[in-house]
Amino acid sequence: MELQTTNRPRPTAGAVSGLGKPQTNSGFTLIEILVTIFIFAIAFTATSFILSTNLRSASAVRNNFVASGLAQEGIEAVRNIRDRDWFLGNAFGTSIANGTYRVQWNSQSLIALGADPVLKKDSGSGLFSYDSGSDTIFKRTVVISTITANIEKKVVITVNWIERGGAVKSLSAEEHLFNWK
Repeated sequence: MELQTTNRPRPTAGAVSGLGKPQTNSGFTLIEILVTIFIFAIAFTATSFILSTNLRSASAVRNNFVASGLAQEGIEAVRNIRDRDWFLGNAFGTSIANGTYRVQWNSQSLIALGADPVLKKDSGSGLFSYDSGSDTIFKRTVVISTITANIEKKVVITVNWIERGGAVKSLSAEEHLFNWK
């Protein structure tokens, strides 16, 4: 009687077992998991940084935009005060004497600067004034000086505010008003 021996190779990864299922070394190693977590952490940190930077930039752009509108509004209010003088028959510069003032959209005259309060914003109308609404971060000053007596006045509107983080920002606009009447 002869003894037969068969030399069967051992199944390796990807080989088919006797049940017809591939045999694999399944599961992740600890190093693979740590590398994956590290990659996700870097991606999350980068995304968070980009989002926070964009949010700060959007806030700064919004504040600059509001400040430029407030400066333009100040110039228009002073121009309207000058025009009101002409309508009333007053001499050029009667209501826009040299000095430092504040002004709001419905002003018929310049307002003494006083303690330089912040502008308030009415939540219903969206208008900025010193009268009513909730405090904003914006302060507006008007400086009027004479360039040529009875001919030209210089108006400088400065809007100041404090950004998040404490940085003081300022925006100025200059207009020259003439006695063209």
